[in-house]
Amino acid sequence: MKRWSHRWSVVVVLVIVALVLGACALGGPSGPQIKVENAWARPSRVGMGNMGGGEMGQGNMGGMTTSAVFMTIINEGKEPDRLVGVKSDAAENVEIHQSIMEGDVMRMQPVEGGIEIPAKGQVELKPGGYHIMLINLKRELKPGDRITVVLEFEKSGQKTLQVEVKEM
Repeated sequence: MKRWSHRWSVVVVLVIVALVLGACALGGPSGPQIKVENAWARPSRVGMGNMGGGEMGQGNMGGMTTSAVFMTIINEGKEPDRLVGVKSDAAENVEIHQSIMEGDVMRMQPVEGGIEIPAKGQVELKPGGYHIMLINLKRELKPGDRITVVLEFEKSGQKTLQVEVKEM
């Protein structure tokens, strides 16, 4: 009888271990969980001057019509992720940019290496800060138009958005 009790105890312990490990696995993914809120794009404007002196995120950049896309990127996961690239059907070139103050002048520059989205955190792409620059637009962007923007994350892969053009 002692042998059966010992075997039974081992089986019970193994079942409990399996249940605990299974419950841990059901706790949700441990990686990043990216979602995007409040995405919008500015209308294109022709003849606003170059981007160093004009309004941020719109206008004419060296003869190329431009616009900008803004949004909040939220990571509900337990690991950070990184926005490393962007594409859009609305422009020939799409870049991740950041506006910075140099003295009394606001300038834009491409962001090297992307933007980190912290675990359990968020990053706001907004006028005067990080934004997605649409360079050499393929068509005029008017309020109410919709464009496709594809975000490329280091860990989460691609996320395709339908972004409305708004006058803000």
